[in-house]
Amino acid sequence: MLAPKETQKYLSIYVHWPFCQAKCPYCDFNSHVRTNIDQEEWTKAYIASLKYWKEIIPEFIVDTVFFGGGTPSMMEENTVYEILQNIHSFWKTTKEVEISLEANPTSSEKESFCSYSRSGVNRLSLGVQAFNDFDLKRLGRL
Repeated sequence: MLAPKETQKYLSIYVHWPFCQAKCPYCDFNSHVRTNIDQEEWTKAYIASLKYWKEIIPEFIVDTVFFGGGTPSMMEENTVYEILQNIHSFWKTTKEVEISLEANPTSSEKESFCSYSRSGVNRLSLGVQAFNDFDLKRLGRL
């Protein structure tokens, strides 16, 4: 049985994916254009980081996970799946845990979103800066 809500310690986890298809000229985030990403190595690094934090804050309850970036919709299904499986194994999660993944319209495909959903993602954050080619070009967006 969980302690009363006011005595519980809640944790929100941010997973930063620093890769993009193109670097927007106004972007100040740690993001880089890469065509080849060793997602297996990145997955291992994320899991090592999660293990580190589990040792420091073991008794928290996760109520939010946010995959931000960069362009997290460039992540392979297995990368997202492994990260989420480790989060669930290291901490308790709320029944209604919100798991969000940022996406750009240029990296958004139905099959990818279905795979993210199978992995546990239940919210999509779609970054739309404009709906016409003129404004997109002016902003340096694909």
